[in-house]
Order: sequence, then C-alpha cells, then structure tokens
Amino acid sequence: MGRSASIDRALDVLLSDEQASIVDLVLCARDGVVEAHAHDGSVSFTRRGEVTSVKGRNPLERQDPSAFSPLDDEMQHVRPTNETNHYPYAYDNAAQLFDDPRAPDLAVVHTPAHNWEERGGHRGEHGSLDLIQSRAPLIVSGTGVKKLGRIDREARMISVAPTLATLAGVQPLDGSILRAQEGRLLEEIIDAREQPDHVVGFLWDGANANVLYTMAEAGDLPNVARLMNEGTTYGRGCIASFPSVTLANHTTALTGAHPGRHGVLHNFFFDRATGRQIVTNSPDTWHDARDEISRDVETLFEAVARSGGGFTAAVNEPVDRGAGYATFDLVRAARGSGATMSSALPDPTTVAGATQAFVDLKREYGWATSADHLAVMQAKQVWAGQNGNPTPRFMWINLILPDAANHAGGPYSDIGHAGLRDTDRRMGEILDAMDWGGGGTAFLLVADHGMEESDPECKGDFDDALTAAGVSFRDEGYGFIYLDP
Repeated sequence: MGRSASIDRALDVLLSDEQASIVDLVLCARDGVVEAHAHDGSVSFTRRGEVTSVKGRNPLERQDPSAFSPLDDEMQHVRPTNETNHYPYAYDNAAQLFDDPRAPDLAVVHTPAHNWEERGGHRGEHGSLDLIQSRAPLIVSGTGVKKLGRIDREARMISVAPTLATLAGVQPLDGSILRAQEGRLLEEIIDAREQPDHVVGFLWDGANANVLYTMAEAGDLPNVARLMNEGTTYGRGCIASFPSVTLANHTTALTGAHPGRHGVLHNFFFDRATGRQIVTNSPDTWHDARDEISRDVETLFEAVARSGGGFTAAVNEPVDRGAGYATFDLVRAARGSGATMSSALPDPTTVAGATQAFVDLKREYGWATSADHLAVMQAKQVWAGQNGNPTPRFMWINLILPDAANHAGGPYSDIGHAGLRDTDRRMGEILDAMDWGGGGTAFLLVADHGMEESDPECKGDFDDALTAAGVSFRDEGYGFIYLDP
C-alpha cells in the first residue's frame, strides 16, 4: 500500500463518528500541500498559508487570538468544540512541522475534552493547536522596555528570542538577529534610549496566561504583578508553536525558530532514517536534548557569545547549547557515575515556602518543588559570581512547578493556583537576590505553552481503533503517527 493510501485509510478511522469526542484534528502533508481534517470537513493549504481547497467545513477557519480572554471569557468557553474553538496562526503553525523530514505522517490533535489519563494524560492538558493550550503569558519589563502596561495584543513564541537578543545587544547576522530566526522583533515594546546591562528570562513551564494575569492583578502573585506594573504585558498572550509541548517550545523560545526548523519536534518523536526513537523531555534525557537542535539555528546563548556580549547562564534549562554556565553540564560531567538530576534534589518536605499539602498529595508536585528550589539556589549563586563567573549578560531560568501543578488539577484548581503562588515566591527570591537588577536589567517572563482543563469523563484511545482496523503504525508522544514503520 502506498503512503497516500495508508494516510487515507488511517484518516477514515481517526475521523469516524466514534472518535469525534477525542480527535479534534488530524494534520498531514502530501505533495507539497498541508491538510487539516476534522470529522465534518477539511482544508488544504501551502506552506505560505494559501488555501488551495476546502471540503465541507473549514476546521481552521476560526483563528482569532483575542478570543477566550480575559479569564471570565475563557471560563465561559471551557473545552470548546472545533466548531467554536480558535486556532491562531493555524496555517503557518501546522505547516511548519512538516518542514522536518522526521515529521510524522499524521499529527493527531486531541480535543480539549479528551482526558487520556490511561496513556499518561492529566486533568490539565496542552499540546494542541488550539488557543487555550497554545496561549502562554508574556511580560517584558525593566531597562530598555517601554512601560505600556497590559496591551491588547498577542505575540508568538518565535518572537521571544529575537526580542531578548536585541535587549542583550546581539548584532544582526545575515539580515536577521539570530541565524535562521522565523519570529519578528517585538519592536513596539523596545525603548531604544536605554540599553540593559543584563537580561534575565524566566520560563514558567505550563502557565495559563489568563489565570496568571488575573492572580497577579488580584495580589496573589506580587512579583509577577511588579513585572507587569513596570513593563508591558501581552494581554492576548504568546502563541506557542505546534505542538504546544515543553521541549519543542523551550527550543523555539531560545532560537526564534519553529520546531520544524530547529529540529526538536516533540517530547517524543521518531527518525525513520535511523530507526531511532528520540526522547527529549525526560529526566533521563534532558541533558542530551540539546544534541537534537539543528546546527542551522542559533541559540540565544550562542548569539550573545557571537556578539562578544559576555557571560551567559542557563539554569534548569535543557536547551543550553552555548551557555557559559548550565545546570545540565553538572549532569553531563557526572555521566557514567550513576548520578542523575533526581539524585541531586533535596527532600521536598524540607523546602521552605512550598505548599506542603500538595507536596504530600502529588509526587510530581514534590519533585518539581525540589527541582525549582535547586534552580533558585543556582540562579542566586551564578548572579553573585560564586562560581568565579562575572554577572551574566544573559541568564535564563526555567521553573517547572506550574506545569506539574496544572497537570494535576487543571489551570483553575487549588493545586494549580498553589503552584503559581509557590513559583512567584521563588522568582521573587531570585529577583530580591538580584536587587531586581539594580536598575540596569531587562526581564522577560513567558511560559512554553498554555494549559487547558480536560474532562475526566471523556476517555478513549484512537490507537485501539487504528489497531482494530489493521493499520500498521507507530505512535510517539500520543499523537505523532508514523504509518507502516
């Protein structure tokens, strides 16, 4: 059976009425054209976003990034159907994935309701092309940044790196700020009258933008609120690249390129040419994740070094290629000794400022608490030069508790809110140790993706249906389907 026939056979199964509650979209690329299919219609388009055909209803027609915002509006549209959902920048965001030859034959997008706990899923979910799972918060503040408050605009994850690079004084290369960047500089927030001495980026993994903004404005996240009050907040958030998963978008944020260009396609994917499963987002492989980044792109750490910008640091961040200091260099140095990141973590019940009720309740909450506590210690040490280093010109700090907490209970839950409060306290501890940059520092706060509440009653496994139909396939990351592997 030819590839196109295999795709059609799998589509018949995935788009059946029986799978409609768990399969939102199926994406594929054939003959230079990208296709997006839903159970009641499909659209085909080129890499440039030119629509070539529509059959039935166009499932990507709704692309308004201002929808479902602020939080009150989001709460009125919990788990929207494809007919009422929005998919910002959908044509570009879907098409870019298939630029990489290791892309799957089919990318299955779960419905917002689908709770695939039996396959490793959670009450809070992300990974989709849809708005709530793709919408991350974005706040830029401090020296060199205009104080515009909360603006009614959105940004894209591909714009984070060129904006940070500009603040850090990176010199353009071949007509762009970073090599092979695909995002634009957010010039509307740059105050060219000031050049920061230092630039610090915080990534709060898995934070829902509307929830974070609302809690900050209510006084629950005082350190986030201070950044918002002293800079610019993108009210519509920052739209992640597809798939809206961790390592794909960490890499996008730090290169300015989509996954289809930078090479980290998913947390799990497959290389047909070598027969190798690639796992990037795991405690056992984080220290090797940077090896999957294409040499055609440039990390922020490499760009700062190229421009003679000084010392850089990556704290608790796997995407650390080119950093002068990197947490995962410690793990790499211990390779072969049996030491792991987990073995270096403190007992979470001893961590001050942690919400112990949830540390005791959820193992993932405790593990992330320990990892973030270690990140706080390292960030303070590096900023103070305790490793014999100068104060970083550019520093990136990854805090992972929001993702663990929101997965456990969803973005509107008590445990999700506790994860944000704990993370705000930890970020505040770092900022206090920095004296909030001493007046010469620019700060950026972003997440790698959003978070959406699933329905615990909406279960099912489309892999079972494919198997029952006799389709030969390999499923990576639960949704990257490689046919006839």
